[in-house]
Amino acid sequence: MPIFDAAGAAALAGATITAEILAVFDFRDRPQRVHAGFGTLRAGGQTWQGLGGLGAVSDIESPVGGLAPLVTFTLSGVGPAIAADVVDARAQVKGRDCAVYLQLYGADLAPLGGPYTLYRGVMDRLTHTAAGPDSWTAQLTAETRFSRRGLPPFGNLTHADQQRRHPGDDGLFDIAQMVNRRRPWNPEIPEKS
Repeated sequence: MPIFDAAGAAALAGATITAEILAVFDFRDRPQRVHAGFGTLRAGGQTWQGLGGLGAVSDIESPVGGLAPLVTFTLSGVGPAIAADVVDARAQVKGRDCAVYLQLYGADLAPLGGPYTLYRGVMDRLTHTAAGPDSWTAQLTAETRFSRRGLPPFGNLTHADQQRRHPGDDGLFDIAQMVNRRRPWNPEIPEKS
């Protein structure tokens, strides 16, 4: 077994190594594999389409101290057709997987080893803005799987959630009035045994 992987061996030999950021979006109808450069690339046994320099990825931070930072994917300088796609995209995006990889290439653009995983997350929101009539920007936010860990696994203690699970059950109807309610304590009233 070699000590160095293909990228390490190429670097030790003095070869030029380039890196490319790859992203995969598991949209409901048509998953996409893209990279920020031009043309198509092969990596990890897959074909990745270039965005022609129009795509960008925000900083990818580690979830430290209980925080789960968002990652934003931006597609800039596209035509107004993207607006219609964004408006109808909630079902295509919300809760679907995405990932960002780093792939190293040799001078001949042959992949050196497999892609390294930089980020795995869940797509959340897709928004768009217009800089002009023919220049639109779309932004997709994603969060890690840790971001929803504080939510109850089976629902909330609310009347609406109870109605969703058991229609007609009014057991949690007054729960909203019980939050931060103060009950006076009177020591003169004997407790029931």
